[in-house]
Amino acid sequence: MTEPDASLPRHRPAFRTPSGYLEIPSGARAAIVQKARTLTSPVLSNLPGLVKGLGFRVAFAAALPERPTFMIMQTTVACNSRCRMCSIWKMVPENELALDEVVRVFKDPYLNKLRWLNLTGGEPFMRQNFAEIVKAAADNLPNLEIIAIPSNGFMPDRVEKVTRQMLEYLKGKDILLNVNISIDGIGEKHEEIRRIPGGFEKCLESLRRLQAIGKENPQLESGVEAIITALNVGEMRKIYEGLKDKTDHVNLTPAIISSYYLGNEQMASDVKLKAPDIAEMLGFLKEMEEKEPAYAYYFNNVRSIYLHGHRTFPCLMGWKSMYMNAEGDVFPCHLLGPDYKMGNVRDGPMEDLWEGAKAKSVRQRLKHEEFCAVCTNNCDLLNNLKEETWSFASYMLQHPQTFSRLLKEIKEKDHLRKYAGGRLKVKASKDAPPA
Repeated sequence: MTEPDASLPRHRPAFRTPSGYLEIPSGARAAIVQKARTLTSPVLSNLPGLVKGLGFRVAFAAALPERPTFMIMQTTVACNSRCRMCSIWKMVPENELALDEVVRVFKDPYLNKLRWLNLTGGEPFMRQNFAEIVKAAADNLPNLEIIAIPSNGFMPDRVEKVTRQMLEYLKGKDILLNVNISIDGIGEKHEEIRRIPGGFEKCLESLRRLQAIGKENPQLESGVEAIITALNVGEMRKIYEGLKDKTDHVNLTPAIISSYYLGNEQMASDVKLKAPDIAEMLGFLKEMEEKEPAYAYYFNNVRSIYLHGHRTFPCLMGWKSMYMNAEGDVFPCHLLGPDYKMGNVRDGPMEDLWEGAKAKSVRQRLKHEEFCAVCTNNCDLLNNLKEETWSFASYMLQHPQTFSRLLKEIKEKDHLRKYAGGRLKVKASKDAPPA
């Protein structure tokens, strides 16, 4: 058998073959290295989250503040839906932050580490200057990577018009715009839950238009979010299969009962999952772990919470994640009540609110809040993956096949770009207009 040439550098890559060693040509070697970088970049880009995660655990134990990297901002309480699992639509918009006040919030240097902004409602597209809020965020938050917007999709014309306007404001910026339509059933089931006649077709029309815009402009991604309640738990498979051919992104989240944000505590008898519902949901989510590697970590943790009675993945709300309602009140989380209010942005700079004595008292209480101990919400999940990577890394190490499928999907599917880390890099597309 031929031995390798001793003159070759020891580190030069070579394959062992039955007849000896075969050196990899330099061109092929470069291609292999590039392939490896492509596959591992989503992992390597999130490695700083391991270090940050250690810092978060120290801050959590001591109830110390950290600069927020994720904000949920309620833009308005106005809503054109009549959902059976929510009563925000009953609220009347009063004393909501004006555009100049929103601009001032985003200009606050304390928020310059924000990476992910979730603009919610009510129905956010009902806010008249909604696109200008997106512009204010993009112009003043230097590290912003993603703006995520949930919508009920009942105004296809306005959703399309405002989305195009937002993309115009985002042109030339490394910011991904994500708009997801809420659909909780197929056909009449969705309309039964949302109580808007003809609402299902309006949602599909909004989704179709968003998908079309996304083909023109890769800076937009869109999909569907479904809330699992006792009203539709038997329809989960129908929802998933009925919408998956329309968008790659179909996510399902168990309903949360929150007397403050959703005002749905009195509706619990109708929407809260009962024991048979929970069993059916957990079985379905187990199947989804195999089909949807991007959501497998979350689905696994939801199952664990229901089975073991306590939250099994970290929550950064109150530390690196925050909520501000339409009137400017700041909370650690949108699901907690007025007792957890830290202050109002009209009263002073964000640093004073987030690091003040009241905020510290709130953090001490959060560590023992029973609601938090069993919360299944995924509101700051992406921030969790970026800023406290230990739990996610542990899951993927225990499920290497899921991890491999996730890497493959990140490479192949646009709707998973947000998992890849780093700034937005728009992929070249033969359908994309020239720059």
